[in-house]
Amino acid sequence: MIAIGKTIEKYIEKEYYDEIFKRCNGFIIGHKSQLQFKSYTVVDVSYIELDDIHVRSVLFKGHPGNRNIQFSTCVEADVILKGEGRKSYESDMDSIWLTVSFSGILFEGLKNVKILGVDEYSRERFNKENRLDRYMVPYLYAEDLDKAAEDFLTRNYPDALEKAMPIDVMKLAEKMSLTVYQAPLPSNIFGQSYFDKATVEVFDKGIFKKREQEIDYGTILVNPHAFFMRNIGSVNTTIVHECVHHDRHALFFELQKLLNGDLNHLSCEVVENYGVKGKGVDDALSWMEWQANALAPRIQMPTKTAKKKFSQILGRLHSEWHDERDAVIMEMAVQEMADFYQVSKTLAKIRVMDMGFPAEGAFVYMDGCYYPPYIYKPGALKKDESFILDEKNEIYLSFFDPKISELVRNGSIVYANFAYCINDEKYVTYSETGLPILTDYALEHMEECCFKFKRKNRVSQLYDDSYYKQCFLCRDVDADSFVEADFNSEDEDNQDVAKRAEEMRKISKAAKSLADIFEEMPGSFSKTLTYHMKRKDITVEELEGASGVSVRSIGTYRNDPNAKPDFYTVLALCIGMKLHPSLTVNMLEKAGYSLYQPFSEEKAYLQDLVFNHHMEDLDSWNRKLAQWGLKTRLPSVKAAEKRDTDYDFELE
Repeated sequence: MIAIGKTIEKYIEKEYYDEIFKRCNGFIIGHKSQLQFKSYTVVDVSYIELDDIHVRSVLFKGHPGNRNIQFSTCVEADVILKGEGRKSYESDMDSIWLTVSFSGILFEGLKNVKILGVDEYSRERFNKENRLDRYMVPYLYAEDLDKAAEDFLTRNYPDALEKAMPIDVMKLAEKMSLTVYQAPLPSNIFGQSYFDKATVEVFDKGIFKKREQEIDYGTILVNPHAFFMRNIGSVNTTIVHECVHHDRHALFFELQKLLNGDLNHLSCEVVENYGVKGKGVDDALSWMEWQANALAPRIQMPTKTAKKKFSQILGRLHSEWHDERDAVIMEMAVQEMADFYQVSKTLAKIRVMDMGFPAEGAFVYMDGCYYPPYIYKPGALKKDESFILDEKNEIYLSFFDPKISELVRNGSIVYANFAYCINDEKYVTYSETGLPILTDYALEHMEECCFKFKRKNRVSQLYDDSYYKQCFLCRDVDADSFVEADFNSEDEDNQDVAKRAEEMRKISKAAKSLADIFEEMPGSFSKTLTYHMKRKDITVEELEGASGVSVRSIGTYRNDPNAKPDFYTVLALCIGMKLHPSLTVNMLEKAGYSLYQPFSEEKAYLQDLVFNHHMEDLDSWNRKLAQWGLKTRLPSVKAAEKRDTDYDFELE
């Protein structure tokens, strides 16, 4: 956090008081007859005199890369009025508001300041063109990002706008008269930009031997160990990021040096609290980081040439790999773009999506591994939408969203490849371990079979990092990084998927078979257990190996109508028999338990296992429980063996 010192209003008032006073006094005298003064004592004003001035606000204009600025001040002028009163010659005081316009150069101080004119104050209509905020940070809006990136390249690297090419970051820095060093920065700092002279530690070129170095204005330090935004960027992107700071934000530092005196550099941190709404200077720093984050990828991959390049790559790959899935070709094209532009594949992916290509399904990385690529019709997803839903949100929605909960429980949809998909063999199959996975057809037609979600990317529950969508971040799903998802059941596309899911469930063979099973099932838990074992053709010994429940206990549950296994033992038996979710719910109810009540976080996770992982084995369930941080564990084979030798053991 930067300490707030003098304000620019106080600085201008102090440094240029005499000049402002003189010009305001001349304006007031010259426009005496046009100015409207209010006085209850002076009826006929015959004499006016400027008594004092106060600078109340300042508006700045400037261009990136240019130290020449224009600014206008709102000045409150205290005016002494004299003239005929109601009884005699009277005096009074009134205030009027004036606009004083300036030009100057902001570099190592505010220099060559000239007053351009004085006029009556009128609220200036906001015009974002060339406007700077009160901290001299240029305004920048999402819709203007491509334009701003092109402006940067026009001034600093124009060849990249004529022909697709990787940005030579060292050449870019040289063109901008910047010097780059690798330096032993703290682990959370990926780059620093200096706007004044300093003595710092750097690494000798090519080796990690530290030495002290006197550096000048316009120096960039890069941490070779902390790539931009950790695992998703590169040193190249870090250097471009810092070049953006020097191009757009030098005036900010000149202003802070003018007011505070001791600020000389900006540290760009690998932090997880970016985007928190701050105050004053700290808010300006966050604003500058958003700009650098958003512009760096567009500078490295400018839309004007990158879009044409990607279209060419796609066309060639389709020709060379005509038998390959479209989603696989899309992923190959994204990788080729990353290699060509010398950026991370995630940066390339998000830039390709920015340019309108359906690339969200490329390099889907969740829980430490990549998933098969998918594709969808262009336009099927809006910029803030996704088919991908992390497990935390999936569990939450399956418990609390009434529409999704209904469709999950009746088997119409299933969670596969981190997407909610229609539960039909056309779209879903199962791996050797029983994990539901999307078919090749589903992966090529996601809009046909999967729900979509509105998302807000966040890196923590406290800080909103929606700027990632403007940048290039698509982080792994882990404890600290997740995607807040909102399911809109009224969305027409989601309604179509839900309707199709219900219809396909009604006509499927599995639904008919399930109905027959429910009609045949006996009423008690013990007889239902025997019924399922016979139907599944599974022996007591086989069920012990699959469920972790001992042979002796299984025999007791089958033969004793009063036997009452605990909640987790019932779940383990259902896992061992790989029962359909609705049959597992039925078994729990017959044993006196509910999968839904009373509500708890644990039951929300167990619901997810029952409905989306019922074809997996006991070890897989226990790994999931451990991964989610739950202490609950289901029976194990070792426990079953112990129970067979421990005659005093009873299930709790």
